[in-house]
Amino acid sequence: MTAAVRLSVPVRKTVLLLHILSGVGWMGLDIGLFSMVVTALTTSDGRLAASCFVAIGVVVPVGVGLLSLLMVGSGVALGLGTHWRLLKHWWVLTKLVIGLAMTVLVFVALIPGVAQASQLATFGATGDVVRASLGQVGTSLLFPPVVSFSLLAFSAVLSVFKPWGRIVRLAPRRRP
Repeated sequence: MTAAVRLSVPVRKTVLLLHILSGVGWMGLDIGLFSMVVTALTTSDGRLAASCFVAIGVVVPVGVGLLSLLMVGSGVALGLGTHWRLLKHWWVLTKLVIGLAMTVLVFVALIPGVAQASQLATFGATGDVVRASLGQVGTSLLFPPVVSFSLLAFSAVLSVFKPWGRIVRLAPRRRP
């Protein structure tokens, strides 16, 4: 199967660069998110804990939301506009499924959870009081950056090694 529309070399390289930078940027935000959540959950300074949750509420919706859409959009453009295609190789399909699932989770679970944490964080209290006001919301924010970073790293490995070969399609039966 050949691509109906092929990206020109400069456009392909630009889209590929956007794809790589959005994935790497998302990984960087994951590291920042993880460090802010750990700081907020371990400090005795209530203002610092509350500030971390408010900062997460400012950065995550715009940063992670935008980067997730850019990564998936540029990946789809590369799949449609290059010889790799979207449904021709297992590694491309796997990356597509991972990217789509992560993007949906960003908008359905992560952004609402971050918004709730930043609203519940109370200033002027000790770190213990801030954590108590958050309940499990604060602790639940530890998992998204770990899972996200791991899946993005796995996707990078797939991009480099391109395992599993082509998706086998059954040829239509010929009528006698």
